[in-house]
Amino acid sequence: MYRLLIVDDEEFTANGIKASVNWSKFGIIHVSVANNARQAKEKFSEHPFDMMICDIEMPQGSGLELYEWVREEHPWTECVFLTCHADFQYAKKAIQLGSFEYLLKPAPPEELEQVMTEMIKKISKDRKSSSIVIERFWQDVLQQVIPSQPDKIMEAIGKHNIPYTSRMKFLPILIGIQHWKKELSARDAQIMEYALTNALKELVIHQVAAAHIVRIKANQLLAVFSTEHAIEASGENFRKELIKRCGLFIETCNRYFYCHLSCYIGQPSEIYDVRDMVENLVALRKNQVNAVDRVVLIDEKMANETPFPMPPMRIWSELIKQGDKKKLMAESQDFLESLKRIEGLNSKSLQQFYLSFLQMVLHTLQQKGLYTDDILADHFAPERISSAAESVKNLQDWVTDVLEFAMTSIEALGSNETVVEKIKRYISANIDQEMSRQYIADYIGLSPDHIVKLFKKETGLSISEYILKERIDLAKELLAKSETSISNVALAVGFANFSYFSTLFKKEVLMTPQEYRKRFSSGM
Repeated sequence: MYRLLIVDDEEFTANGIKASVNWSKFGIIHVSVANNARQAKEKFSEHPFDMMICDIEMPQGSGLELYEWVREEHPWTECVFLTCHADFQYAKKAIQLGSFEYLLKPAPPEELEQVMTEMIKKISKDRKSSSIVIERFWQDVLQQVIPSQPDKIMEAIGKHNIPYTSRMKFLPILIGIQHWKKELSARDAQIMEYALTNALKELVIHQVAAAHIVRIKANQLLAVFSTEHAIEASGENFRKELIKRCGLFIETCNRYFYCHLSCYIGQPSEIYDVRDMVENLVALRKNQVNAVDRVVLIDEKMANETPFPMPPMRIWSELIKQGDKKKLMAESQDFLESLKRIEGLNSKSLQQFYLSFLQMVLHTLQQKGLYTDDILADHFAPERISSAAESVKNLQDWVTDVLEFAMTSIEALGSNETVVEKIKRYISANIDQEMSRQYIADYIGLSPDHIVKLFKKETGLSISEYILKERIDLAKELLAKSETSISNVALAVGFANFSYFSTLFKKEVLMTPQEYRKRFSSGM
C-alpha cells in the first residue's frame, strides 16, 4: 500500500495528472494534490508519502528546493520531476538529489505508468532490505549493543543509511501474546507469529510509512512509529486512531488466529529514550498479567498491586501422597481460576507461586522416595519461569503438566515395587528422621509384625539393623567426600545425640568418625 503526492502550481495540471492514471492498480491507496511547496510541506505534516510527482518551476519555492527538504525530512520518499523545459542544469540537480526520474510535460499516461511501475519495484525492494536493517538496528538499541547515547545512535543510523533524523521521536507499541487457544508445535507457532505480524502491518501500521515491527522475543513484538509528523501533528486524534486499530487487531487475532494478546502503547520518545520506554511497557505487562485482550496506555491508571493469596500447599502435598488426582486437579485449577479475577496481579506473584509449588512437589516426591531433581531441573530455568508467569493460563497449563508427572510417577512406583522395596525406599527418603516399625507399617499399609517378618525373610536383616547399616554407610560417604562437620553428619543420618552416633559408628566401623575422616583425607 502506497501514498502519492502530486505537486504543481497549476491546479488544472495537477488534477489532470491525478485523473489520468488508475493509481489503485499500482497499490496506491491515497493520492493528494498540493499547488506549492508550502502546501506540500503541510501535506507531509499530516502523513508521510511514499512517492511524489513534482513540478520544478513554481512560485514560493522550486520543486528542487522542495525535494531537498523532503530528502532531509523524509529520506524514504521517491520523487519524479516534471518540467516544461529540457534544462540540463535542472536535470543535473535532480540527479544529484537522487530523484527517480525526470520527465518533460506533458507526460503521456502510458509513460507515467511505466515510470510508476519501475519506481514501485524499487520502493518494494528498498523496503524489504531497509526493514531488515531497521529491525536489527532496533534490536541492537534494545539490547544495548548500541549504547543509548545520541551520538552513538546517530552514528549507527548514518552507517546503515537508516532514514531517521535527529528531530524524530518514536512511539513504541508492545504486543504481548498471552496464550494460544490451541496447542501449537514450534513450526506452527512460527507460522502463526508470521500471520500476526502481517495482521499487525495491515490493521495497525497500515498507511503509516515510518513504522517498523521488531521481534523482541517469543510472544513479544514491538511496533515502532516515527512521530515527527504523523502523530505529533494530529495529536490526540492519532492516539485515538491507534487505540481503535489495536482493538481491531486484538479482535482479529482472537477470531482468526486462536490467540489472546494485549497491546501496550507508550509515549513519543527521543530515539535515545526508546529503550527505557520499551522497558516500562514490558514492566507494565508483567505487572498486569490479567490485562488480557486489552489496549493499555502507559499513562493509564492501573489497579494497584494486590497481595497474593498463597494456596494450601500442605493439603495439596497430602493429596499427592494419597494419589487423589481428581481432587488435587480440581482444587489446584479452582485456585488458579480465582487468580484471573484479581486486578493488579503481577508476574512476580506468579513466579513466587511457581517456585513454591515446584518445591512442594519435589519435597513430596522425595518423601515418597522419588528423587526427580534431574528430571524437573529444567523447570528452574529462568526462561521457563518467565514463560509460566506471563499469564494465569500459562501457569495453569504448567501446573497440570507437573501434577500429571508427579501422579504418574507415584502410580508407576506403587505398581512395580514389592513391599520390601517400598520399605527400603521409605527408609532412604527419611534417613534423617526418627523411624519406627509403626511409622513404616503405616506408610506401607500393613501390620508391624507382618512387615518385620517379611523384611527379615527377604534380606536376612531386621528393619532396625538395615536402618543402622544405611545410616552408617551414608555417614561414611559424607565423612569421606564432604567437609561438613561431624556433628552435622550425625544430624544428616538421623542422630541428634553426637556421642551416641560416635559410639555406634566406632562399633560398626572399628574407628571413630574423626579417625575415619583423617584416614581418607590422608589418602590412605
